Amino acid sequence: MHKNENRPGYKNSKVGWIPEEWYSFPLKTLTSRIGDGIHTTPDYVEKSDYYFINGNNLVDGRVSISEQTKCVSKEEFVKHHRELGFRTLLLSINGTIGSVAYFNEENVILGKSAAYINCGDHLDKTFAFNFLNSQKTNSFFRGELTGSTIQNLSLASIRLLPVSLPPLPEQKAIARVLECWDRGIVNLELKIVNKRNIKNGLMQQLLSGKLRLPGFGAELGMGNGELRILNSESRIPEGWESVELGEVFDFVSTYAFSRECLTTEAIDNSDIYNIHYGDIHATYTGPILDLAKERRVPMLKTSDALPDKLEFLQEGDLVMADVSEDYEGIGACIELKNLANKKLTGGLHTFVMRDTSSQTAEGFRGYMFNEYRLAKELKRIATGVSVYSLSKTNLAKIELLLPPLAEQQSITSVLWGADEEIAALEKKLALWKEQKKYLLNNLVTGTIRLPEFEL
Repeated sequence: MHKNENRPGYKNSKVGWIPEEWYSFPLKTLTSRIGDGIHTTPDYVEKSDYYFINGNNLVDGRVSISEQTKCVSKEEFVKHHRELGFRTLLLSINGTIGSVAYFNEENVILGKSAAYINCGDHLDKTFAFNFLNSQKTNSFFRGELTGSTIQNLSLASIRLLPVSLPPLPEQKAIARVLECWDRGIVNLELKIVNKRNIKNGLMQQLLSGKLRLPGFGAELGMGNGELRILNSESRIPEGWESVELGEVFDFVSTYAFSRECLTTEAIDNSDIYNIHYGDIHATYTGPILDLAKERRVPMLKTSDALPDKLEFLQEGDLVMADVSEDYEGIGACIELKNLANKKLTGGLHTFVMRDTSSQTAEGFRGYMFNEYRLAKELKRIATGVSVYSLSKTNLAKIELLLPPLAEQQSITSVLWGADEEIAALEKKLALWKEQKKYLLNNLVTGTIRLPEFEL
């Protein structure tokens, strides 16, 4: 049953049950024009102020121009441009379907995977933007798609999209409320970025010894951040040690299983987890993998093909991706936390390193590999062109700068606290986005009314 069915003050219409003072129209009657971009390839130029965009340029509600965006000449722009303006919305209609953006670039030519919608006088642009992003619209578009390998949404389907339309004052009020939520979300995103930048700067200072926490360094007769030069190439803080990685860590056996052998869904015939290098690159966002919280750890679909004896990982072990297609991802590494009784192994294209010398503190190990100097060294020893790889032999010779254990523990406490604060803000952000999505879907259908418009 529809939420609004037979509610007082509601009526049945072509788009379902809507408030009595609302109307039902196909989108084409509320616009001055709906069209798409050119179906040919324009002539590109090396550099200009005019661009050729497609549906994949519609990102987060705006037109995204990057270094990869093709440029065209002014003459080509004059030849192919469409009538786009302040009241225009753009919609991706090929491949990726349904991305909506405000038109915010004057000098663009649209490709065939981008449609444009010029809102009429009785349709508030921001209300229309949110209606096009609603679950109701997405459901309608999914039912209209054609194509198997690459899906398409036709202009005819867009024009026939049924719109539940409140009077213009209520459209504007709904738009203002949703814009307020958007501003709050953007501000929280900026706060998270700022917190992360502060934390990253602090991490580099602490892990290099340029900044010493209270209680460390001063008793050695040195100022905060004072460094002792050991040789022309090495600067080591007073009280710290320079050791090779192989003197601290032993390499533990890993077991290479393809992604097809793994699942993140619960299964009955296996209880063995296996960390795939792809998850280190793409899934886990921090240097510490907290297994009490992280649910996206792959599990073997079956344990039939396993060797008789497995070397399972332990609390504090490091798992490093030994290959990377991305230069910045070279040496991506996580430290295991809260392993409990999980049977976990290193997987495809990973090294597992275990501190058998007791020279590093739990938690510090994962952060240590994010220090700028050490990360730079990992990139230096990587081999390859399109795919970069590391060897155990070269990795074992990498120089580590180790503070005393007590200082390691204090550094870890500070950085972990910063990460916990960021994680709490990210959880809050996800909640706000879900709340805004709920509000959007219910406001644009009239299921929820703003107080000033309730009967």
